[in-house]
Amino acid sequence: MIEEITDKFIKKISRSLERGKQVHRRLPKGGLVYIDRPLPFLVLFRHPAGKPDHATADFVKATASYIISHEEQTPRLQELVRAIASAMADEFGAFMILELMAAPSDDPATPMFKVLGPEKLLPATTRTLTNELENIKVSGLRTDVETASNKPLLEGPQRLMPEEELKKHGYLMLGLQLKSVYCDSETGKAYPLLLRTIREKLSEAIKKTVYDFVSVQTSHKPIHFQALGRQAVNRVVWRIDKQLTGISDQFQFLMLVSPVNHNEAWAEFRKAKFKKAPHLHYRLMPVDADQLKRKLYNISIEKVDDPTLAYLFRDKRHELDKMLTMLADRNTPDFMYSSMQVFGGVDDQLLKIAEGILAAIPEPTRDTNADIIPVAEFAALAEQEIAFLKEQYPGVDSGVHVRDDIVGLLVSKGKLNIGSDYIIPRHRAQALIQHEVGTHILTYFNGKAQPLKQLYVGSPGYEELQEGLAVLSEYLVGGLDQDRMRMLAARVVAVYHMTKGCTFPDTFMRLRDDYHFDEDTAFDITMRVHRGGGLTKDAVYLRGLVHLLDYLKQGHELEPLLIGKIRQDYIPIVQELIYRNVLQPVPIKPRYLLDPAIKPKLEQLKAGISVFNLL
Repeated sequence: MIEEITDKFIKKISRSLERGKQVHRRLPKGGLVYIDRPLPFLVLFRHPAGKPDHATADFVKATASYIISHEEQTPRLQELVRAIASAMADEFGAFMILELMAAPSDDPATPMFKVLGPEKLLPATTRTLTNELENIKVSGLRTDVETASNKPLLEGPQRLMPEEELKKHGYLMLGLQLKSVYCDSETGKAYPLLLRTIREKLSEAIKKTVYDFVSVQTSHKPIHFQALGRQAVNRVVWRIDKQLTGISDQFQFLMLVSPVNHNEAWAEFRKAKFKKAPHLHYRLMPVDADQLKRKLYNISIEKVDDPTLAYLFRDKRHELDKMLTMLADRNTPDFMYSSMQVFGGVDDQLLKIAEGILAAIPEPTRDTNADIIPVAEFAALAEQEIAFLKEQYPGVDSGVHVRDDIVGLLVSKGKLNIGSDYIIPRHRAQALIQHEVGTHILTYFNGKAQPLKQLYVGSPGYEELQEGLAVLSEYLVGGLDQDRMRMLAARVVAVYHMTKGCTFPDTFMRLRDDYHFDEDTAFDITMRVHRGGGLTKDAVYLRGLVHLLDYLKQGHELEPLLIGKIRQDYIPIVQELIYRNVLQPVPIKPRYLLDPAIKPKLEQLKAGISVFNLL
């Protein structure tokens, strides 16, 4: 409902804030009052009289407390701002107002940012804003900053409050002029990508400035500047999260690119004396990739004005687009090129590490007479581990399925699938359980415990961190043997040569003759790498482990990585959403993090070791 700024309207807002409630009220001509919760600051934008500037107005929407209004409403707006400032200053001891505006000119001499602040009062806060703006870098733009007095904000008919009133009540008034480089100077239309980039960076600069002010001048003591962001998430966000998840849930990617005729393909390849690639058969495609893409791009992500959540959704949409392209290109040469976009390839450094491992362990070390655990017994152990997770979080709804159409182990939608003829050495059983259950299933349900569905569906590129964590868990429980490391290194080498043009028989021969893998193992690795037309995913195991060891060496903890299916550079995003109470700490921990006997190994990892120290 659109409301005028009447005395009654102002009193309603004051009462809501005094009761600790959110304010979300629409004003005439597209105006809005949004205050996420009682906070000691307010960001303001007023459309110039007769010249609406919706592009600049968009900048304030990234904050947790703002008003968008019009210059014509200034007399009533003065009373509204006074009421909000008074209520919040009573609660917190001080209050800050930051008014955004477009610069009156966009000629070359106009600075990108101009900070208007008091000449003597609180220079530290003004300096913080100036410093943060100077740190904003946008490709192709000169992001210079100038400072000036805030006198223009305190004088004339458009002022919100006189200087004497600000001093009397402990209010700080700052202004920020933006050069409208984000709009076409002739048409006035916004450049959406540039607008989005500047808005994300400016939002962070404003939060850091507010943090400096409130931490020193008020009784409000946020633990981090990100804690000043929005806590309430509107219905648009949840709808889009659900829509993206709905599309992701319509297909099981790994199942659809995994052959169903492993044994027959092996027999065909052997019969051809390893000189001709076998015919690989796949499950029927349950979706029309083009139709799903249409639905994908009909999702109105641009309506999300929270920069962090909008970034998550755009990132996921791009990945789903690429994965659907891969499914459409399954069994064609184009499949590999899309795979490299989704899962990456093999750079020189990773190849060097893989070849180093294979040189350090030139021959298989496993005892050919090793005790083999029956599949049914392994499935029972996996069920026990799932029950252990469920004790921590009753929402765990997993299971174990033994299937004839699966090769090895595969977790899909939080459930463990085991190939009926999978051979598992007994000494590797616990390592594999921690890999599949203690990592893949655990992070799936940790993600499901969060309100944001993207945490269990998986952020783009999450596989690298997932597999790095999974392999590291094998090491922590004492099951990462040398043959397993040879296998991970061989997958990297196979992916590398496949992307350079090696055929199926070429890859097989290289693994068998150059690296001394037995024929069954060489075929399995080759098939995994060449499936679908060339799947580069198998390189992420070793790459993820290498990057994870470096992450731990920097002093970081493992536990935050288990909040869901995320990639490593999502950690700051996840932490921001935890500060904002959008996400909660992880409910489920793997067995190895609860075992005191493993603590020395974790300390050793933090001290810094390379992948070769794990051999």
